[in-house]
Amino acid sequence: MLLSSDDDTHRDDATPMGGAALAMPVGPPQLELPAAAFPFLVRLREALACYRVYGAAADLQAGFNAAAAVIATVVQPQAGGRADLEEMRRLARTVPEFGDLLSCAAAAAEQAVCAGATGVWSTLGLRSPAPAWSSAEREAARMVFACACAPAAQADAARMQDGLRAVAAGRFAELLCRELAQGEDPWVRALGPRYDSVRHRCAPRTAWRSRGLADLVRADDATRRAVAIRLERWLARGGVVPALADELEAALVHARTPARFA
Repeated sequence: MLLSSDDDTHRDDATPMGGAALAMPVGPPQLELPAAAFPFLVRLREALACYRVYGAAADLQAGFNAAAAVIATVVQPQAGGRADLEEMRRLARTVPEFGDLLSCAAAAAEQAVCAGATGVWSTLGLRSPAPAWSSAEREAARMVFACACAPAAQADAARMQDGLRAVAAGRFAELLCRELAQGEDPWVRALGPRYDSVRHRCAPRTAWRSRGLADLVRADDATRRAVAIRLERWLARGGVVPALADELEAALVHARTPARFA
């Protein structure tokens, strides 16, 4: 279930060296930590071991508490409590346990986000597989978690959740928009009882009939962009399916309303 980091070997053989610093085991580039970090590093290892066995959120949170304490021994607080992203990347590479923790957290976040996408794809009856995060998106999620461990970082769970959902929201929205351009069935499922009204008001017309909303998204780039932007915001806010009809109707009406009436 969990994604692996580049080096996901669990190490517990580090010991204090000379009473002054803790040298991490040989392997990828390692960071020499001060002795003050050692008790927290042990807690981090224990939390990771428990999480890998039980998968409990409490163990993951315990790991983050320990990781933040480890990071605080080597990183000075930044002005305004903002994390130095490059410093967090360096620590993720050079403190294996920290990197492992970030990979575990990103895997759990991906599972939650992609379960939501799977629900959307299923609700709309789409035949394509629901999307998963790319390696770049997974790494971005790792850095969202890493920055939360920076000294003086403001703990804001809601903001972190928004950041994690936003990691792939733009790409997922484009994929969903592409599906909506393939045919009317997803529109019927998404809009429900509103479908006929929205199609009558927004779909392009010929001398014989109104065409479909899929035709509109395929043919009109401004409408496609409006739908994609709305879908991205909707996904970043959690992708709640009952709100999808509101988002799609608003996007279409706004895109198809002349500027003087907007």
